[in-house]
Amino acid sequence: MTFRELIELLSKRIGHHQIPLHSAARELRGLIDSGAVHYELITQIATAIYTGNRCRHLTDVVTQDATFAALEPIRLAVLRAPGTDVDVHSLMETIYTEVAHAFGVTAPTDEPTRPTGGEVVRFRRRLRF
Repeated sequence: MTFRELIELLSKRIGHHQIPLHSAARELRGLIDSGAVHYELITQIATAIYTGNRCRHLTDVVTQDATFAALEPIRLAVLRAPGTDVDVHSLMETIYTEVAHAFGVTAPTDEPTRPTGGEVVRFRRRLRF
């Protein structure tokens, strides 16, 4: 599968409002329309997949391992960020699942470990008279 085919498949399956594409684009810059709901995240993901697979053209082949390796740091950053919007979280997980579907595999289900912010320390109550 080529980079362009993967991005077009994601756009079709996730929605053009999330991944709007310029069909006439000949390079990565300009492929994603600026009207995307989460433009920064989508361009970050597209760029990571493109560079992670060492693509030089939109028609270069992408591999499953390189694509997941490129997505994983972005996914973990989104899922671990304390202020992540529920829509961004859902979009990231959907992209991850759809990429797995595109390659005909099951998405890895390992959830990142969320920091707890500390530990609970129990104190013995003392009564004062």
